[in-house]
Amino acid sequence: MAGDKAVYAAVPKTENNEEVRTKPARPKGLGIRHLQTVILFVSLTIAYTMRSQLSVLMVAMVKVPDPHCLEGNGTRNVTEGCDESNTNMSSWNIYRTYEWNKSTQEMITFSFFVGYTSMMMPMGLLAQKFGGKRPIMFALLVNGIISICTPWIALFGGWLAVSASRLVQGFTQAALYPSIHTMLAKWAPLCERGRLSTYIYTGSQVGTIIAFQLSGLFAGSPVLGWPVSFWLFGALSLVCCGLLSWLGVASPHEHPTITTEELAYIMEDGAVDIVPKKRKTPWKHILTCKAVWGLVASHAGSAASYLLILTEIPLYMNHILHVDLKRNGVYSSLPYIALYVMAMFFGYASDYAATNKIMSVVNIRRTANSIAMAGSGVFLFAFSFVNDTTLAVCVLIIAHGLHAGVHVGFHINQIDLAPNFAGPIMALGNMIANLTSLLVPVIVSNVVKDDVTNHRKWQYVFMIFVAIMIITNTIFVVFAKGTVQPWNFYGEDENEGEKELAALEDKNSTKGKESSQDSIRQ
Repeated sequence: MAGDKAVYAAVPKTENNEEVRTKPARPKGLGIRHLQTVILFVSLTIAYTMRSQLSVLMVAMVKVPDPHCLEGNGTRNVTEGCDESNTNMSSWNIYRTYEWNKSTQEMITFSFFVGYTSMMMPMGLLAQKFGGKRPIMFALLVNGIISICTPWIALFGGWLAVSASRLVQGFTQAALYPSIHTMLAKWAPLCERGRLSTYIYTGSQVGTIIAFQLSGLFAGSPVLGWPVSFWLFGALSLVCCGLLSWLGVASPHEHPTITTEELAYIMEDGAVDIVPKKRKTPWKHILTCKAVWGLVASHAGSAASYLLILTEIPLYMNHILHVDLKRNGVYSSLPYIALYVMAMFFGYASDYAATNKIMSVVNIRRTANSIAMAGSGVFLFAFSFVNDTTLAVCVLIIAHGLHAGVHVGFHINQIDLAPNFAGPIMALGNMIANLTSLLVPVIVSNVVKDDVTNHRKWQYVFMIFVAIMIITNTIFVVFAKGTVQPWNFYGEDENEGEKELAALEDKNSTKGKESSQDSIRQ
């Protein structure tokens, strides 16, 4: 009996893995992971200024045409009363305005998203293979050069050349989100994932705010004019490319000065490869995973509504709420300020809830996403029925502020499911989301058409997109998961990974036996 008691006493009260493994201490102060976060934030911010500026500048670039002076394709019909004297500038002045009808403007605006969507999967695979740094640098370089040249592209090539240049910008910016997700999966520890990802991805809001504010200021200035915005943001993109080349690092193990403590802290959960491995992307498992399709659906609904606000709100405010050009840039940017502030709140709240085990990871994602999609949708629906400018802006601020919840909802769920393949999964979601976003110009063009002062038609547009938001969020809530999937470790090195795991289990087992023997001796 005494022997039996000794045996029972020797059984550990907790699992061996939990007993052996100690949680790495959080390094004090700012670390290399924070530096990478700042660099990625700045890169995304600058990229979004070049993506967003055209929404405001289009109002200044385009002279409202007399309908009988335009052919069906948006070109000038040279008839009596439609000569060049109607334009306010010489035809060879880069500050001139252009007579592009609504359909032509939509083609220019959304040519970016055509290129962006078509190259999403190839860029996702490049990010997976080469890491995220180089694709982002290439995107910033190309976008900077094109942005600087845009006033001359419009002058000498017309709307077709501007559309082609926006297409190329879209091609290269397709690398941003997959590359950032690839780097984020390697640099962000589990207990800081919400905050660090939020810091980076709020660059899209900050970039939009800056673009709306400065572009509206430049476009409405009688001295500077709309080309200055293209030159400024293009130059900043080239500077940012150099900054990323100098300070950016694709993964922690490649950084020459990172401390052992910070590296251990970053790799705490062990779900991402410390040293890059040549893993084949497990497309069969990805495409048959319901959780992946749940987040893809929500991504599509979110992107469509976001793009509606980004591209159509300045026009809506101008023609329905009668906001002038200078105030348009200010009012259009206020919702993005709210989005930035609320994103910070959601980031801290999600990490606090996860660290203190208030909610499971999957329920954090579901709750935040529902607030962002359904809650935001309700206020966006109300916005379309408000006629007072001040009240309408306030409602839009609330709607867009709540939408920040997606940053800790579906937006980082790819890293929860498979940090080793976060880039390709993000690319898949972003591609489908942007294909869905192409519905924005189609719906607006077919519902509103050229009758941009018809408030009722705009209300129909908002109703359609609010319904899309609610439906896609429901799909996410039903299928969402918050744990690392087994296929995260699949690939060419799968056997090697299994050996490593087996060796680790043997090591833990040995330590557990030693602990048991010590207990028996005692």
